[in-house]
Amino acid sequence: MKFAKINNELTVSDQITIEDLKEIHAQGYKTIFCNRPDQESEGQLAFSLIEKEAQNLGIKAIHQPVVGGQISDVDIIQFDAYFKVAQKPVFAYCRTGTRCSALWALSHASTLPIDDILSKTQNAGYDLSSLRDRLNALK
Repeated sequence: MKFAKINNELTVSDQITIEDLKEIHAQGYKTIFCNRPDQESEGQLAFSLIEKEAQNLGIKAIHQPVVGGQISDVDIIQFDAYFKVAQKPVFAYCRTGTRCSALWALSHASTLPIDDILSKTQNAGYDLSSLRDRLNALK
């Protein structure tokens, strides 16, 4: 697990384990987003197991499965709706963290400068420059 902080409201990561939840809780995260479909890859921990342990720790867990490389406008709208009402800070994970970063970037394209979005994600280790045209189209 890695902690790739986008801003004070969002940190993204690759796949987490049950053991990782204790550290996520200790660092003060209030909500977890999972953007992976269950059984996306062999040996992947089911979201229901993450959700149960997160709830035991007092962390809200939200499952929004999104197919990697196929983020739709509906996915962006749904992420935005979840993010707006989520108790912050949010810890989001997928296979590598890229999908979570892209969902955040695309959902904020109309409210934040595109260069700021790309800079924040780049500083967290995610090069989303290939999304520039789509981000501009959402402006």
